[in-house]
Amino acid sequence: MGHIGHFTKRITFAMATATSVLYLAGCGSTPEPTSAPKIINTEPVAAPVEQHITPEHKLVEAKKVWLQTRDKVKRDTLLLDAVGLYLAQGDTILAQQILFEMKQDGVATSLQDSYAIHVAMAYQNDPSSSPAQLTAMLEDVKTSPALIAKLAALQADLFAKQGLWAKAANSVLSTELEDEQKVTQVWTFLNQIPADALTQSENEYPKLQPFFALRQLTIESARNSQQLNQSIAQYQQVYAGHMLAQHLPKEVALAQELTAPQIRELVVLLPLSGRLAATGEAVKDGIMAGYYQQLQRSSNPNSLPAIRFVDTTNADTQTMVAAIGDAKFIVGPLLKETVEQLIPALPPGVNMLALNRPDEMPTMLDSSASVNSEPLDPEAVNAESEMPSSAAPAVNYFALAPEDEANQLAEFIYSKGFRAPIVIAAQSNLYQRMNDAFKSRWNSLHEQEAQARKANITSVTFNDSESLREGITQALDVAQSNQRINQIEYMTNEEVYNMPRSRRDIDAIVAFASPQDTELLNPIIEASLNPYDGKQVPVYATSRSMDYNSGKNQWRDLQNVRFIDMPWMMPDHKWQQLAQETKQTWPDRSTLQNRLFAFGVDAYELLPQLGMLNALSYITFDGLTGTLTLNKNSEVERNLPQAVIRNERVQMLME
Repeated sequence: MGHIGHFTKRITFAMATATSVLYLAGCGSTPEPTSAPKIINTEPVAAPVEQHITPEHKLVEAKKVWLQTRDKVKRDTLLLDAVGLYLAQGDTILAQQILFEMKQDGVATSLQDSYAIHVAMAYQNDPSSSPAQLTAMLEDVKTSPALIAKLAALQADLFAKQGLWAKAANSVLSTELEDEQKVTQVWTFLNQIPADALTQSENEYPKLQPFFALRQLTIESARNSQQLNQSIAQYQQVYAGHMLAQHLPKEVALAQELTAPQIRELVVLLPLSGRLAATGEAVKDGIMAGYYQQLQRSSNPNSLPAIRFVDTTNADTQTMVAAIGDAKFIVGPLLKETVEQLIPALPPGVNMLALNRPDEMPTMLDSSASVNSEPLDPEAVNAESEMPSSAAPAVNYFALAPEDEANQLAEFIYSKGFRAPIVIAAQSNLYQRMNDAFKSRWNSLHEQEAQARKANITSVTFNDSESLREGITQALDVAQSNQRINQIEYMTNEEVYNMPRSRRDIDAIVAFASPQDTELLNPIIEASLNPYDGKQVPVYATSRSMDYNSGKNQWRDLQNVRFIDMPWMMPDHKWQQLAQETKQTWPDRSTLQNRLFAFGVDAYELLPQLGMLNALSYITFDGLTGTLTLNKNSEVERNLPQAVIRNERVQMLME
């Protein structure tokens, strides 16, 4: 638990000082004979004041008990009381020292459980301590009724620190918190549980079933505010005796107050002329597709908004504000600098879904793209904001940021247990941004687990096929293996029949490169890996490495590559009719334009759902561009499905 011996003297001194004071006070109670006259104090004597019990009092009492009775259990009980008081006043170092000395002296069997609880309390916030180890120490504790609530609160904190949200929530139910506080804490923990783990958690912890039922109810009714209110009213009748019936979570109560937005007029701000025209038109087509889908579903066509498209090319802020007019709902702008300029000038009461995040710099298209098509890649143009007040314009942000894909890839690979990846990145600005984002997120994940050793990443950067091949072979140690073979042949003057061997510590390879470069690097990787150890090193990529218009040769060269991409780009998605219609209308549309089209569809359909997504953080929107949620910064986050190239085809992965 750590050595803190320099505090021993402080405790001993405190005990010794308090004991000596007590001793002197006892000795002074015997009057000494004297002939001098006594001076009588005539001032009124103050009423005795109740003395505040301090840890030092408990230490003195423990020493006194030991000196008088030699009763170790009574003494250690008082020492544990002192530990509790030290912890209550935030002096964990002295609490830890007492516990350490008790361990050295041996803890009585009857106090083992109480001792374990106090140790866990003393070290629960110590950065050098493992929550998992502290939790394990408490597994066999059979505590008295007086300590049940304390143990439950302690376990809830330790479980939460390990991401064991259902266990943490279940422990909260046994704490001494008021019902409203319990609801708040349990609800916070349960909303961290991924959707695919809810059923298992509900089966394991039946006491949490009412909470799971409320969460599922809100998910099913989120798109219809009237249905949501009816469902919650029925829920409160069914669970009339439960704490949730009296204390709905604040997020749910807020969602109840929401009404479906009446969008009469929608202004869409896009670059529709000049060098960005193709980009803007692809997004516009998606927005119109979303509109026509809503028209087909609607029983009242008059309820649909009137849409006005505003060309932002060469338009200043005043021109855009004038174009917005009295409209209360806006989609766009697309460019970072345009978003930054427009937000301060927005009129009150406006609801805007910006297709950008101002904290990201705009990035020119990758050099492999067509010169005359999309000069600016909006997937690399992105934004950030704070939550607006009710009087200010309500601004949310939706972007197809490349960094987001790199972050998701880092989280997934780390969750699979890989710890020594090679990261291969082209030297263009776009792929270096993804490279930096991946490494930053990887190091953050490493630090969260308090790993003792530094995060292990091997980096390879390249600018052409030659530097790509050289970088991969060096990173895999194949070049050094060849050199060792040559040295042996030279020393023995005989041919060595051996194959170059790659490094065996590498467990994953991540590629941030264009589709053309990825087609080159994957065969190089396969040829460089040692085929004899039976170990397959998976290769991961993002959507930026996929071009669905390149033909079958691409899929052959990308054999076994795993990647993430929009659901819209995956086979067997649920928008097959829309896909057929767009294919007939735009048969020659590029992969990038298809992604921009999906971006436009989601932007249109997402706009009326933003209020609910803001209120209920666990609500998701299944869009063409991914599973969408809204974070605390009002930014839309995308979770992308995974696929692998096998037998020259894209196959979905369910892991």
